Amino acid sequence: MPKLRYGRLAYVNVAPVETAFDVGAVTRDVDVVTDVPARLNALLGSGDLDAAAVSSSHFLEHRDELVPLADLCIAADGAVRSVLLVSPVPPALLDGATIAVTVQSAAGRALLRVVLEGLQRIAPHYVTVDDALAVARAGKPALLIGDAALVARGVCPPACVYDLGEAWRAWTGDSFVYAVWAVRRGVAQRRPDDVAALADALVRARAWGEERRARVIDAACARLPFHRALYVDYFSRLRYVLDERAARGLERFGALLAGAADAAR
Repeated sequence: MPKLRYGRLAYVNVAPVETAFDVGAVTRDVDVVTDVPARLNALLGSGDLDAAAVSSSHFLEHRDELVPLADLCIAADGAVRSVLLVSPVPPALLDGATIAVTVQSAAGRALLRVVLEGLQRIAPHYVTVDDALAVARAGKPALLIGDAALVARGVCPPACVYDLGEAWRAWTGDSFVYAVWAVRRGVAQRRPDDVAALADALVRARAWGEERRARVIDAACARLPFHRALYVDYFSRLRYVLDERAARGLERFGALLAGAADAAR
């Protein structure tokens, strides 16, 4: 029987879960593919991966094909630091404007559209680019996620940076779920023992990361060298359990996405 094929997000935000595997504190008998969210979404959707951490929007759109892997997610109750709209003018003034969106994102792009079109009631134009950070540094509107967003906070004027997690919380009062660990439904049915073993390893790795946050921050600093204080703040904002609060926010996001899709028809 071949090993399960597992997709790992290529961002520092998974350090509280993945560091345990990197240092050998927890093991998993899987083949690991590391990539950006949009690519992992595509690989899981095509069946080239069996399980992965995927964008919440992808999970919501493919619930008939996917099931959650344990209760693992990436969520936040407000400002998240790593999903940003960088714009020289306030978001309310972007009606008809062109916004560059990173090719790496799915949930971030969906959240941007929900916030701008649902909350601000504006209709920008979106263009996908390879290097959204370069666009932002040139003083043009851009969506940045993950590590590039962390960099942007240090190089873009603070008055131009809008945290979409903060906007979501102020608008809805809910948590926002950015990613969900999921497994293909057919794989879960055919290989329940292997899926259970992977889920157990991930849960143990998350617990290890919670108990050894200093080790997690060491790993994050080695990967993307920011001041430790940034990571102390960053990881304090993120939650990795799909609890009741996170599930409520996920359902709210799904309802808004469905409403936007219906309106576009």
